[in-house]
Amino acid sequence: MDVSIPLAAFGLGVALGASPGPVQLLLFSEASRGGAGRGLRAMTGANATFGLMMLLLAAGLSSLEPGETFLRVVKVIGGAFLVFLAVDAIRESRRPQVVDDPRVGLHPSVRGIVAVLLNPGVYVFLATTGTAVVASAVDEGGRGLAVVTVIALLIGVSLMDSAMVLLGAGAHRVSDRFLRIVGDVLAIAMGALGVWLIARGIVG
Repeated sequence: MDVSIPLAAFGLGVALGASPGPVQLLLFSEASRGGAGRGLRAMTGANATFGLMMLLLAAGLSSLEPGETFLRVVKVIGGAFLVFLAVDAIRESRRPQVVDDPRVGLHPSVRGIVAVLLNPGVYVFLATTGTAVVASAVDEGGRGLAVVTVIALLIGVSLMDSAMVLLGAGAHRVSDRFLRIVGDVLAIAMGALGVWLIARGIVG
């Protein structure tokens, strides 16, 4: 089996996971608020959702292409979700500290799932680079190689996402005051990104 395409996909996954975006902000924020366990649960939800999308491409849905209207709607809804996360993070940082209380807000895994589903960049990637990588694998070795290629890409993404979670968990171990500052900065960044996505979705 030709391993050059899976190796290239692994490198692409590393680059994708290292690129700053809504998912990376969410993972760092979740880990800084609730430790590595909370961050890993958010990562599991996000990576499983992205992995399922990529496997659907490998199964033969690579011809699907999101339309402009669809992407604009996703930008608005996704931006609104990020603003919600930002407000929720700031509100939670002002509450008495209760680490990883499952009764408070959305479960971290759900946050990860929604962050991927409402990320317009994911659909652009799937319709362009993702489709090209899967199509190359299918041409070289059929659906089996395409599945191996997707798995290699996901390993690369997960490697970098895990590093983001560890960074967030490290921030979780510092003083409460510093942690609150970091949390507020991340919340503001998520909120600003959300507002920008909403504006791009409305203006086009």
